[in-house]
Amino acid sequence: MAIIETFGLSRYFGKTAAVEDLILAIEAGEVLGFLGPNGAGKTTTIRMLAGMIAPTKGYAIVAGHRTDRDAEQLHEIVGILTQMPGLYNRLSVRRILEYFASFYPSIESRSQVEKYFKVMGLWERCDSKIGTFSKGMKQRLALTRALVHEPKVLFLDEPTAWKNWASGTKEGEGVKAVH
Repeated sequence: MAIIETFGLSRYFGKTAAVEDLILAIEAGEVLGFLGPNGAGKTTTIRMLAGMIAPTKGYAIVAGHRTDRDAEQLHEIVGILTQMPGLYNRLSVRRILEYFASFYPSIESRSQVEKYFKVMGLWERCDSKIGTFSKGMKQRLALTRALVHEPKVLFLDEPTAWKNWASGTKEGEGVKAVH
């Protein structure tokens, strides 16, 4: 059974089609990448699948939830790493992760955050201000934020803009810890 399936998924901005009649099926455990030039609809598709924006027509089912009517439930089961994750430089790593983890009532946020501090190699810096982090450490923190609630589906928007987090890195270990 597909963990993601789309049925004529479309999104228009005015008269311009960003995504038109997308049909796909992705099985659990599969990795899918969207390739295309700027403006091809990659980010728009991810935002629709994650329940961040509604499709103009059609729908998708993500882990058993329809994107056109179950957006709140989608937020519980989907993790998303955006190209520009908007980290707050004045906050500590602990504060930002506990804040985002608190959005998920199904987890005990403090213990979950501590687990991911360790998995992602952030334990030593958990009380540091985000503004003191290098770009690579901010990327690791952003991925940690997307993983902390252990989503069933993880979307990575523009992953090539991020450093290589293939297996063998703390980032790869974090993804494996969830899946």
